[in-house]
Amino acid sequence: MKANIIKIVIGLIFLIVFNVLFFLLGGTERSDTEWVCYGFIHAAYLCLLVTPLFCNAGKGETVLSASMYLRALFYFFTELVIGIGFIWYDSYNPIPIVWPAIIQGILLAVFLILQLMSVLANDATKASLAKQRQERVYIRSLAENLKEAMRQVNDPALRKQIANCYESLRNSSLESFPEAAAAEMELEGAVNTLCSAIEIGDMSKLTQQIQNVQVAMRHRNQAIRMARYS
Repeated sequence: MKANIIKIVIGLIFLIVFNVLFFLLGGTERSDTEWVCYGFIHAAYLCLLVTPLFCNAGKGETVLSASMYLRALFYFFTELVIGIGFIWYDSYNPIPIVWPAIIQGILLAVFLILQLMSVLANDATKASLAKQRQERVYIRSLAENLKEAMRQVNDPALRKQIANCYESLRNSSLESFPEAAAAEMELEGAVNTLCSAIEIGDMSKLTQQIQNVQVAMRHRNQAIRMARYS
């Protein structure tokens, strides 16, 4: 709560200082051009204030928001310089409202287009990162389950075969595609069946179940290769 109050106060400082100077130095009798510039400057500052609403980056995603913050700062200071320049010039030599409105309107439009495009691009990147994290969790979870189960196997030959399965699974592709969903379900079922058999001590069909895991891994790798290059 305290942090939010401090942020609000910080955000109001510029508005207070700018408005005090604007009305103290020039009064309330202003030309249309000056009022247009006044409005665009406030709009630019508002764009800067609302930028964090579109930059709720999670862990590892902070870099995605950096360009939006920098663009908002650049636009604000650019608009501030242009707006004050028009206000100052108009106070000595009145100019038609059309050119300040067009120039600042185009500047605002370009900024909004770039920001919205960044939002869409960032959303797509975040979705891709989330997919990658999910894929890593899927493979690592299966591998760790197999590694944990392997510790309960005393037979050296079987243990070596399971260790080979573990290494192959741990080093398999983290990337996934919808086309590989069936193969991944097959792999998950084979690993879970193998782990369950080890857990309950059913060693009679362990060799066959190990082979099932190896076959399932080959099916998944083949499905991913085909999906990747299709």
